Amino acid sequence: MKLIYISPSVVPSRTANSVHVVMQCEAFINKEVDLVLYARRAIPKDEDLPEAILSAYGVDLHKARIVSFYSRFNLATNLRIAVHALWDLMQRKSPEAIISRNLYASFFLGFLMRKPILFETHQLEIGFRKIIQKLVMTRTWITTIVISEKLKELLKKHHGSEPSRVMVLHDAAPNGIIPISQYHRRRMLLKVFPTIESSWNHVCGYFGHLYPGRGVEVIEDMAKARPEILFLILGGNKCDVLKKQKINSLPNIRYMGHIPHQMAQVAMSSVDVLLMPYQKRVSIGTAGHDTARWMSPMKMFEYMASGVPIISSDLPVLREVLENKRNALLVSPSNPLEWCEAVDLLLSDRSLASSIGKKAHEDYECRHTWDGRAKEILDLFS
Repeated sequence: MKLIYISPSVVPSRTANSVHVVMQCEAFINKEVDLVLYARRAIPKDEDLPEAILSAYGVDLHKARIVSFYSRFNLATNLRIAVHALWDLMQRKSPEAIISRNLYASFFLGFLMRKPILFETHQLEIGFRKIIQKLVMTRTWITTIVISEKLKELLKKHHGSEPSRVMVLHDAAPNGIIPISQYHRRRMLLKVFPTIESSWNHVCGYFGHLYPGRGVEVIEDMAKARPEILFLILGGNKCDVLKKQKINSLPNIRYMGHIPHQMAQVAMSSVDVLLMPYQKRVSIGTAGHDTARWMSPMKMFEYMASGVPIISSDLPVLREVLENKRNALLVSPSNPLEWCEAVDLLLSDRSLASSIGKKAHEDYECRHTWDGRAKEILDLFS
């Protein structure tokens, strides 16, 4: 099969949408798809892009044809990628299949040109984009892919009509992640971070941005209440990390900043407990966008893949995947005392911690890999 994938993304970059696109494209290649990816590149030379992607994400897209353009300016990126893709497609024979996470490309190809595309959307659009989103998702020849049951429900309320054809596919994690034995975790963690003292009783980890609603404040309160536990915070934009490092006075909380994706996965698998303290409003770094009601965070599935026990905020959309005391502990988003009690429970009950981590990893292997997600998408074209 020849598959066209039109992204909304700048690659390489640290945005969640770029990680999603690159991981999904690797999974398509694993399924022996002849893949063409359209994106905006963050580096000047086109021929350097595959190596830059490999370095940034640990993902090999050398077998894909990547059609990209370089720009230092963020203005109208989605529209420019759409125009770039349409111009290139006009020069070539019609592809067998098209999947688009680019709203404008979906409108041009799906609505105006009436091509039977797959349209993947991860948000509720507003303003002029809301009109376009409705026009695309209500066409009978277009299948809309969403990342949660809640987003499917909210799209219907948001537009006053539901998608004509819709499929729910949660996000995923890379294939083949093998948990690290709890007896070897500390040694592996010290390989990733040699400067960390080995004397801490336990280590809790958070991986992700420091945007409002991600719950870092909850972790700071936990660190004050549990001085014998080291709290590692990985990720965040450089300016946010520097700000946190400057004001942090606690010896048991470390803002480590961004590390490469593959290294982050090893670190994720090497702590004692993983924290996911999303609040009831969650920013993705763009003004006006709150994803707490419908999100399907990739971090959650990478946490599950690690086999390390997870403590997560008890939000309705996360309960589509997580079940309390089965594959995670679910607690109130904003109550630091509950978070401390949950950590205490996991650290004192090795059997429960092991069971939760094992069940989460089993769920990841069965239902939440990028290859599995790619198969379900490709089956829609069969």
